[in-house]
Amino acid sequence: MRTMSGFAQNVVVQFPCNPRCDTLRHCILPSRKTMPTIFTDRLILRPQTIADFAAWYPLYADPVLMNGSGFTPEEGWNRLLRNIGHWTVFGYSIFTIRQKSNGALLGETGLAHFHRGIDEDADNCAEASWVISQSAQHKGIAKEAALAVHQWYVSTFLPSKTICLIAKDNTASRKVAEHIGYRISAECLYKGAECLKLECRW
Repeated sequence: MRTMSGFAQNVVVQFPCNPRCDTLRHCILPSRKTMPTIFTDRLILRPQTIADFAAWYPLYADPVLMNGSGFTPEEGWNRLLRNIGHWTVFGYSIFTIRQKSNGALLGETGLAHFHRGIDEDADNCAEASWVISQSAQHKGIAKEAALAVHQWYVSTFLPSKTICLIAKDNTASRKVAEHIGYRISAECLYKGAECLKLECRW
């Protein structure tokens, strides 16, 4: 176990051994033992598994969180499989966010290569992401969880820069990004929606 400091909150990462990485983009993970579980004051962050599906799927079925049309069960299943597989290819991915006190699933956060095709710079950087259930919003959950994951990711992979993509009218998500250290670098269109591209240099 390693206790990590350097950010503005206490975070404990259970990580029996470091991933063996040839490059940032190609990491060799011999087993699931190399995937960290992160503990904050209120939360437990774990790499997603298929066992999470029943509790996780309502996040993506929620039309409010998905800005219009929620995912079908098939779409949700494929999204979860993508997130799980990303660990094998890159050595990092999306974590489930659970309440430490009762184990309730509150959302997800992490970093991944989404290859949205916005521009080459975005496709070559790890992109931060967070989705929080409506019942868990406005409680600082996204800030606490996303900051903890960034602490682990930056300490482990030493990136020069990460990015995130946020809908232009999503002020709550923008506040989370700015809390971590992201700043607006450009405006863009993604699937017809006006978005802000933000970046954080490490």
